[in-house]
Amino acid sequence: MYRLANTLLIAALFLFPGAGSVQGRDTAHVELTYRPVTRSDGGFAAIDIALRFPGSPDGVTHINLPGEWGGFDQLYAQLSNFRAEGATLTTTANPTRMELRHVPGAPILLRYRIENAGGSERLTGSQIVNDYRPIVRPTYFHLIGDAVLAKPAHLPGETPASFRIEAMPAGAAFASDLEHRALTLDKLVESVAVGGDFRLIDAGGGARLAVRGRFDARDDHGWIDSFRKIAAASTGYWNSKTGPYLVTILAFEPSGPGATSIGGTGRGDAFAFFATTNAEPAFLDRIMAHEMAHSWVNGRIGGFAKEGPEAEQYWLSEGFTDFTSWRALARSGFWTPEHYFGEFNTALAEYDRSPLRATPNAAAAALHWTDEDARKLAYQRGMLIAHWADHRLASQRRPRSMRNLLHVMQARGNPPGDSAITLFRKTANKYGLAIDAALARFIGAGEPIPLPIDFLAACGTLKSFERPEFHRGFDIEATRSQGGTIAGVIEGSAAWRAGMLNGMKLIGRSGGEIGDSMTEIAYDVEDRGEKRTLRYLPQGSKIQTVRQFETADLTTPDARRRCIAALSR
Repeated sequence: MYRLANTLLIAALFLFPGAGSVQGRDTAHVELTYRPVTRSDGGFAAIDIALRFPGSPDGVTHINLPGEWGGFDQLYAQLSNFRAEGATLTTTANPTRMELRHVPGAPILLRYRIENAGGSERLTGSQIVNDYRPIVRPTYFHLIGDAVLAKPAHLPGETPASFRIEAMPAGAAFASDLEHRALTLDKLVESVAVGGDFRLIDAGGGARLAVRGRFDARDDHGWIDSFRKIAAASTGYWNSKTGPYLVTILAFEPSGPGATSIGGTGRGDAFAFFATTNAEPAFLDRIMAHEMAHSWVNGRIGGFAKEGPEAEQYWLSEGFTDFTSWRALARSGFWTPEHYFGEFNTALAEYDRSPLRATPNAAAAALHWTDEDARKLAYQRGMLIAHWADHRLASQRRPRSMRNLLHVMQARGNPPGDSAITLFRKTANKYGLAIDAALARFIGAGEPIPLPIDFLAACGTLKSFERPEFHRGFDIEATRSQGGTIAGVIEGSAAWRAGMLNGMKLIGRSGGEIGDSMTEIAYDVEDRGEKRTLRYLPQGSKIQTVRQFETADLTTPDARRRCIAALSR
């Protein structure tokens, strides 16, 4: 455990001059302070948060508390011990909202405590690795702004802000993307802060890595090398720098043999990374590149529209992020064309066989945080629309590309009133791409997204074929909800013929690939105390049409050069 230092403020890695009372300021200003609460043995017990800000001019300030975010709900339950100085605090019927009454415009100090909600260092079969809830464990803490910040409703997101960390235990590391100037209230929300037994690594160029735990196939040198290559690929694609950047990396023990999970969330100028210790480097790199691309999408090409559910806009924010990160990796040589099309084919096949493929965008978005197929659909649709648009632009009399279009959007920055989707529509139409009708059909109405067979012809050909649908032969969701007790086995299915029965205990999957009906799958089960492995082809009764990009012979230097040029445009 950690020994608390004698000084009150020991680990404020960047303090802000004049960070004190909000009185005397000419403009509104928000000041956020994190202060760990330690146990008798020096370990972390909680995090105290102090928020200074000017109250509403009408004397009634509403405070919005974290509710539902990142697939978790009731995040406010981890916030407790609310106290206010300069105002009278009352609760409301809405658990995500509090009310402060005060002298109009009075300076207010709101204090509260963050209690632990998760952070188990070993996953069980029902857990997901990207635990966005506040994590406060004896040896470390992990705080994401969306899940911990109480936000004054009357203050706009661009309100200037500052941050400090107080009373960190001696010897404990601390890192946050809030350790710089020019903060705003929105940046406080879109932040990550970690402390404790993290290893802080200088990756150069203002970039830092904060790593906790060890990975089977990657050491700290591997993380640095990977980060630098991905950063170079990303900045090269966008022709602009990220500036100071932080990657927090949290390792978890997998739930069982063969169980791997990787996730994370972009924080603008940071990325909060979660992964099981057995994660393969190729998957780690893919996720890191994706999250770094969020510095531009939507960071620099227009933000989210305030009207309408945010999830309805994920087709661009996530799908374009996949497209640009893949192109950046191929353009830089970090990925070979074969690797690129391997990723593309996996996503395309999942899209083609998705049970929600024809679901309108609004209906799919409503399921985003509760249905894995709906979540993936947003990524797949946006990625395919970007490829569709790139092909159309390249086929014009004056060839252009999605990269050209995105650079124009980047040059516009984040114009007031223009979301990324609005800016994309305007820019695409200006380039002669009739995008409104396409988005109405392929995104809004959920029509299947077509791609011509000669799309990216310099690299190969898009082909179609039929195959049986993927089906496990049992109900995986019901099985998970029952703690791994197998349920919903279909009599007569391949799983049933292999010996699977309701009531067996699912240990894990040791073979096959989810979604691939042509490869034998292997499930390890416990049957009356005996471990068995059941192998079968996971095929249902329906036949699906699936597309796949077949690469040409790229063994000659000229052929490979032409393909890479097409992926680099």
